[in-house]
Amino acid sequence: MKTYQIEVVDEADTDLVWKILQTLEQRGLITVKSGKLFESEKATPATEEQVQEIIEEAELGPYYSEKEAKDILNL
Repeated sequence: MKTYQIEVVDEADTDLVWKILQTLEQRGLITVKSGKLFESEKATPATEEQVQEIIEEAELGPYYSEKEAKDILNL
């Protein structure tokens, strides 16, 4: 199973996109979840140990300070 996030570029097309998604769901091809359902699935913040491991895996440590590496990785 793959999960996709859809962003409607033109606000005027929101209804059209929603109708297409509903049609696909009715045919059993997809399952549609509203954004509010995902609130319960929010990610938990990384521990400091996990952050250090991510920085090491990205091999940024030798080239950037810890703060710069965190900014680059959005941590």
